Amino acid sequence: METFKNSAILEEIEVKTDSSVKSFLVLVFTAIAVLMIYKLPKELLQWEKFNPNGIFTIAFLAISILCVLSWLWLLDTQPKFIIKKDGFWVRKTILPFSALELIKWNDIKHVEYDSVKEKRGRSFFLVIHRKESSKTNKIELSEIDQPKEYVLAVIRKFTTIMNYADRIKVTQ
Repeated sequence: METFKNSAILEEIEVKTDSSVKSFLVLVFTAIAVLMIYKLPKELLQWEKFNPNGIFTIAFLAISILCVLSWLWLLDTQPKFIIKKDGFWVRKTILPFSALELIKWNDIKHVEYDSVKEKRGRSFFLVIHRKESSKTNKIELSEIDQPKEYVLAVIRKFTTIMNYADRIKVTQ
């Protein structure tokens, strides 16, 4: 695989989720779970009947599940997506350790580059539209380890990238 810093030829790219985001989630959910165990040890595990203290148990279980998922996500070293000559490899689900699935370039109608304004800033997405089905794949580009411009340059080599206005013109 060629890297962008060493070569002007853009062949393929492997994109992973930025590890700082993963580390932050692990830190937050683990801290909340430990704090709940430290501050509310008696209230957490009252299983006899549902009472006002049961709310703490439900919250603790939800935080514990998020804590375990964030640790699994941190340990997951698979790429978020891979762009190669044969196609676009994307994750089947958002869960950690999800397998990659191939979408061949011949099966892609176009790739849409979209952005959504949120409270914390803008989030950028790739939406892959397939030719023979209405199924789309949406990939967030805000938390990746490669610059968005490099990713878009590799995709442009293989298929058409459209924004919202371009897509409206094509569908009319």
